[in-house]
Amino acid sequence: MTNEMLVLVEKARSAEDAGDFAAAFQAWNQLVSETRRADHYCQLGRVASKLGMWAEAEKAFHDALAIKPHFAVAMLMFGSLLLIRTDGDQTDNAKTAKDWLLRAMEIDRTAMALSLMGAADYRLGEKDAAKDAYRAAIEIDGAYEEAYFNLGNIVAEEGDDAEAERLLRRAIQLDPNYHVAHGRLGILLQRVGRSSEGEAELKRALEINPADAIASRYLNRVAGGLGSTN
Repeated sequence: MTNEMLVLVEKARSAEDAGDFAAAFQAWNQLVSETRRADHYCQLGRVASKLGMWAEAEKAFHDALAIKPHFAVAMLMFGSLLLIRTDGDQTDNAKTAKDWLLRAMEIDRTAMALSLMGAADYRLGEKDAAKDAYRAAIEIDGAYEEAYFNLGNIVAEEGDDAEAERLLRRAIQLDPNYHVAHGRLGILLQRVGRSSEGEAELKRALEINPADAIASRYLNRVAGGLGSTN
């Protein structure tokens, strides 16, 4: 890349670090117009996703794949987009996400791809398949905290409290600042009657992220003497 393009890359990354995703989008958009690089289109799509610009993100990933048809990263990121976007039919989005994730895994079977596959399966009501995907992700990467957390959520829903606690605590061990894991563990502990432990976890979730509405709601229930529910 030229010095001018390197400056643009640094500008885009600095804007992201500062949380200015609109400026980052503009920088990546300028870059793709000049470089036509598949990886730059992926960066553009990723930032567009953060801004909720779903159509722009989808176009960016399609453009990346038009340039580099077997680019597993673009397939993976497109699958991820389909799972987080709020427009369109959510079931159809999940089915399409699975298609792209399967294509990506034919090229590169990663823990991230399997974890996203688990999310797609769960969205489609295929809980056993989702659990299998999360377990496969953990087999590939034993430090992939998101897979432990998501698997713990499903296990908790099925009533295996001891296993759910183990998985959620493992996620927290891997990432002590994983606020949603603290919150979910707090809810679980409250539900099984370990109120003081549960309250401590919920408070920890809010210490990490004061905007955690779920942890706040459950703490308010405890403070109001209403107990907690799953």
